[in-house]
Amino acid sequence: MRLLSLYACIFIALPLSAQITLSQQVVGSLGESSVQGSLSVSYTLGECIISTEKSTRYTLTQGFHQPGTIGQISFEIETADASCPTSTDGGAQIINLAGCRAPYTILWSVGETGTNVDRLGPGLYGVTVQTQFCSITIEFNIQAGPDTECKLVFFKAFSPNGDGTNDNWEIENITRAEFSDNQVEIFNRWGQTVWEGKNYNNNDVIWDGKTMSGGELPDGTYFYVANVAGVVYKGFIEITS
Repeated sequence: MRLLSLYACIFIALPLSAQITLSQQVVGSLGESSVQGSLSVSYTLGECIISTEKSTRYTLTQGFHQPGTIGQISFEIETADASCPTSTDGGAQIINLAGCRAPYTILWSVGETGTNVDRLGPGLYGVTVQTQFCSITIEFNIQAGPDTECKLVFFKAFSPNGDGTNDNWEIENITRAEFSDNQVEIFNRWGQTVWEGKNYNNNDVIWDGKTMSGGELPDGTYFYVANVAGVVYKGFIEITS
């Protein structure tokens, strides 16, 4: 990566009787420079341009050039594999990000932003990093661990607000054959059953944040008891808007 060099070429035209030539000068970084009293010129990064300012005695002409180049964006991606083919506990992180003048905008192919992303299942993904002047997209793979490592994951929150994202409470890996024999019950804080289902499958047998009769449940903390193939799991879930 080469460093950017930014110069401003300044010439002052005096009356014809005064023949004065000024050599190239560095007038500063991006911003505005004041020359000869009330005269000032603003300067920006870019191609060579010419601008002129006048007063009753002076004409100030300014030009730019950019002899250097802006280094390309460079970074590395660290990945964490999913524990098994049907798990979404993989992730990725950008490290050693440099080049092409920050700030950086980062967008992952799953729609997330920031330097890291999680909840990735096995598969091919991509990330785009860009600045005002550069852009680069890199693809990467999340691998999968063996079937024997597949475990049930009971997520702690969901938002049944109808926006198409996290509207239902999914139990990861519940659809696998070894977990298909199951019974799930949901309780409110007073211990009353608000929903229950047999053979939970994240599809037609799934809790959508409503009662068994279809009534809306308020935001808050609820509790689950899941009997899966003879093993009992207990925990809590938050409903958020």
